[in-house]
Amino acid sequence: MIIVEEAFSGRKLDVSHFMVFGAFVYCHVSKESRKKLELITELGVFVGYTETPHNYRVYLSSLRMTIVQRDVKLDEDKAM
Repeated sequence: MIIVEEAFSGRKLDVSHFMVFGAFVYCHVSKESRKKLELITELGVFVGYTETPHNYRVYLSSLRMTIVQRDVKLDEDKAM
């Protein structure tokens, strides 16, 4: 399948910056949202991107909902 950009430029697009869908991510929990001895990160699953840059969709099984999170660390080795 030829993408329009490839047809005009004659070269393949670089998609190395894409994250692996279904990979585990660690979401940062802000100081205002947690108490003194609660965890700093929360484990979730990467499910996609948003239209705004640097925001990601993350499914949190503890809350049973999908949230939009900016501060995430991806663990591609532990993909589902």
